[in-house]
Amino acid sequence: MEIFNNPRQYREWYLTHKKIYDTEKKAVEALGLKDCLDIGSGPSIFHEAIKGRVISLDVSEPMLKEGKEDEDKILADALHLPIRDNSLKCTFISVTACFINEVDALFKEVARVSDSVSVCIVAADSPWGEFYQELGKRGHKYYSRAHFITRDELIKTVSRYFKVVKIVSTLTFSPLEDERDEEPLVGDASGAFFCVKGIKAQNSSKY
Repeated sequence: MEIFNNPRQYREWYLTHKKIYDTEKKAVEALGLKDCLDIGSGPSIFHEAIKGRVISLDVSEPMLKEGKEDEDKILADALHLPIRDNSLKCTFISVTACFINEVDALFKEVARVSDSVSVCIVAADSPWGEFYQELGKRGHKYYSRAHFITRDELIKTVSRYFKVVKIVSTLTFSPLEDERDEEPLVGDASGAFFCVKGIKAQNSSKY
């Protein structure tokens, strides 16, 4: 997508909203991720929260170039992963699911290559999701192209291909309140930044 060809502008949002960024990173850390493929990695935004080796995959070459230099990088479409069947332990997806029309096809493809998936979204049925959707209606560069997903929609879609084993959320304040740093809510879906971890049933003993 051409709208994601300005990685510095994308990264600047997270630097400007550092409390939100730190809060979301802690939620990703609570998922307990290691050695992951990051689909829609952008400029390596959440890689500090993932242990071990991280492989960046993005459809935007400028985004990949702006990411960490010492990481493996793949320029590819998330719906057509150039990766062998069952070759990955972990796949991480943050927000990218909201910019893909065929969400079911995304998770089907992830299930082909990976033992587990952890995905985070800004839930459509949350104050932040409603705020971003309104910005999208007004023509916002990013949010006008997004297809926001509710918490239940995400769980149901992930559950078609993986067994959901963990839910983590954060961002409990509204866009009208002062930003604050929060601890992640494990097993609690009330936060706007909503993460689901799923594993293939035959690999449940690994987790």
